[in-house]
Amino acid sequence: MKVKDMFPSKFVKGDDLKGPTVVTIARVVAEEMYKPGVGQVTGYVLYTQEGKKGIVLSRVLAGQIAQALKTEETEEWSGKRITLYPHPLTVAGVPRVAIRARAAGDKA
Repeated sequence: MKVKDMFPSKFVKGDDLKGPTVVTIARVVAEEMYKPGVGQVTGYVLYTQEGKKGIVLSRVLAGQIAQALKTEETEEWSGKRITLYPHPLTVAGVPRVAIRARAAGDKA
């Protein structure tokens, strides 16, 4: 059994994306979540019409979505389509896979 299957996450992770995926935004909500080293914080989570789990928004991801949709007003994002894709990177020497976004019709 894989460790990630033993301890499922409430949120979508970059590793969960198998490639570029077009989604329709349902809503963005503020949620309390645990941040290691900090404790409980308020974070913002994007939910899609296609998925059951939310996607925690980082400043970078939210900015990419705002740019793709041409609006920083998250209440205007509902019903709009974007492409989410995995983006491998290294953080503090540890390989990670981030979630990134672009307009639904844009190519990589």
